[in-house]
Amino acid sequence: MAASPRKRPSKRLRRGQSLVEFAVVALATYMLLAAILTFGFYFYAAQGAQAAVDLAARELSRTPLPAVSVTTKTVIYSDYTAGDLGLAPAEKDSIQQFRKQVYDPHYLVLRRDDVILPEGGLNMSFVGQLPTVNQQLIPLMVRDEIDEERYLRYPGAIVADDNTADDPAVPAPTGYLVMIPLVSERSALGAETIRWVPVLEPILMANSAVPSMPEDQFPITSSHRGIVALRINYPSQSAAMTSFRPAASSLQPNIGQPNVANDDLVTTDPDSEYAPEGDLVAPDEDNIHRTTYRGIYGLGRQQALGQQVRPFRRVISAQAIYRREIFQ
Repeated sequence: MAASPRKRPSKRLRRGQSLVEFAVVALATYMLLAAILTFGFYFYAAQGAQAAVDLAARELSRTPLPAVSVTTKTVIYSDYTAGDLGLAPAEKDSIQQFRKQVYDPHYLVLRRDDVILPEGGLNMSFVGQLPTVNQQLIPLMVRDEIDEERYLRYPGAIVADDNTADDPAVPAPTGYLVMIPLVSERSALGAETIRWVPVLEPILMANSAVPSMPEDQFPITSSHRGIVALRINYPSQSAAMTSFRPAASSLQPNIGQPNVANDDLVTTDPDSEYAPEGDLVAPDEDNIHRTTYRGIYGLGRQQALGQQVRPFRRVISAQAIYRREIFQ
């Protein structure tokens, strides 16, 4: 008996096959592009931050400053004009020169029209007046608007500068500072606990005499006899990837556990060493393209999974250590 010919498969069995293939390819392509853009910028930001902190530490090590009476925090952040610090006029002048030539936290938020020419490119006549470390941080800044005025700013939370006593004269500052929130705890409802760190942060080392009080190694009376140890913190947030809480097991999916964005539930760790001295300022929120770093804490928001969630975020830290070379 002759074998019956094999039936050709019906076209109905393959209906929708092209649509499924397109969906799989589109998902894979999106994930590939998101990873390239996100982690590619992380490498770029890490190199920029490392170059900037190396420059800051090297120049601070060669700035003539008192051997004992000042700390790294005094040089970088404190109001050196305050009488309670007990600084001599020559010491105040040295700190002022460091902020004028090397780094000043008042220049972390810049007016965009001052930095960028109308035809494009940097306005070098303005940029050349900035301290050298602030110049190196410009490529790492993001565009934003505050009260309908355009700015270039360092990522993080914007803080109103309530103390103008130590403000530089030229170029005139914008009146805004930047602090960076580090998220230490998160809940499923969006409650987040943060602690604050500055952009340029002194590295404090363990104190054997008083373990609860880390020691600044800048004075020559410290255990390491005078070194400059600095860290630059750079919060980088992805416009293409969402932040998720880790699953209980590495084999369990966490697609249903995004980090919900709710600035009203953010609290500050009471043990945080740093804290904003002025009021937090929220950038304008009428533009969908400014969602990555939006919010009063600068933690960002995205529309995903039917709710507002946090973008994928990593705080890049670059460090540099130099021995002090010149004393006043």
